[in-house]
Amino acid sequence: MKKYIILISLLTLAMACKHEKKIESNLLQQKMQIQKQIDSLHNILEKINEQLGDTQAKEIPSISAVKIKPQAFTHYIELQGNIDTDGNVMVVPEVMGSVKKIYKNEGDRVRKGETIMLLDDAVLRNQIGEVQTQYSLAKTTYERQKRLWEQKIGSEMAFLQAKTKKNALVKKLNTLRSQLAKFKVKSPISGTLDDLMIKEGEMAAPQRPVARVVNLDKVYAQADVSEKYLPKIKKGTPVVIEFPEINSSVQAHINYVGNFIHPRNRTFKIRVNLKNTKGDLKPNLTGNIKIKDYETAKALVLPWSIVQQDREGNNFVFVLEPTKETGIYKVVKKVVQTGLDYKGKVLITSGIKEGDLIAGEAARGLTEGDLVKILINK
Repeated sequence: MKKYIILISLLTLAMACKHEKKIESNLLQQKMQIQKQIDSLHNILEKINEQLGDTQAKEIPSISAVKIKPQAFTHYIELQGNIDTDGNVMVVPEVMGSVKKIYKNEGDRVRKGETIMLLDDAVLRNQIGEVQTQYSLAKTTYERQKRLWEQKIGSEMAFLQAKTKKNALVKKLNTLRSQLAKFKVKSPISGTLDDLMIKEGEMAAPQRPVARVVNLDKVYAQADVSEKYLPKIKKGTPVVIEFPEINSSVQAHINYVGNFIHPRNRTFKIRVNLKNTKGDLKPNLTGNIKIKDYETAKALVLPWSIVQQDREGNNFVFVLEPTKETGIYKVVKKVVQTGLDYKGKVLITSGIKEGDLIAGEAARGLTEGDLVKILINK
């Protein structure tokens, strides 16, 4: 019985081994078929790459470049200022009184010394009338006493008293007449009556303005400037003033540089006189004052956008140097020294030279030693 069991076991084992060998043979055949397919695909890819004339390993990026050449460079200090004028005058009466008559309307032209309005002067005129009556009597008395004194009739004291009273009344009349003139509110300058601040019948007083007269023939721009610019700003320094609200700009020169530095904000004042022939420059109009503090006709200038900074804080650019292969350039890092900058442009004082090709804005994706082609040469 045991012999039969052993024989069956051996037969089963033999059949299992034969099955495993058949599986292994099938797997080897599948592997060979797949390998042939892979080789065929590689051959196809190589042919495609040959037809394209390049491979991924040989791909070279194309970038824009800037050729360094001297150009003009101007730097401005930009400030915000505003328009003012010495011809912006508030008219204030010298005496108190109700407004009797207004002779001018808003917008009217007025001359210096011309009456704008009249205050009620009835009380003062009555006083003047009384004093004139007294003066007439005093004058008559004085003339009689004078004739008597000349004839050696009468006393010297009576003559002197009559003379003194007459002279005192003359002075009083002159004073009252001077006060009467103050009831006429006159324009202190020639210009335009810009604003009337009172109506007929209302009370005017020396503490309150009643009108504004503006003369805009000559105006000036003024601004506060930081004390750090003191060495650069002098009388006669050129400026450009832009007025965005009226779409206008003017060129002028600084006419006055302040001699006092404000202790709170450490600034000093500048003033630029302007002609206002069109009358479009109004008081308190804001403007952008550009003060020219540096100008050169020949400098090496680059856009700030292509100047980079390394970990050590050095400014650098990528210079493109030609290789032996035509049209292919090598990327080389060059540390540069920068100067003044204005409107996105920066002055390069050292590190590059005229004729150098500088990688453009795409340079931020490059590293030193890369090979590139030039797509656009600016």
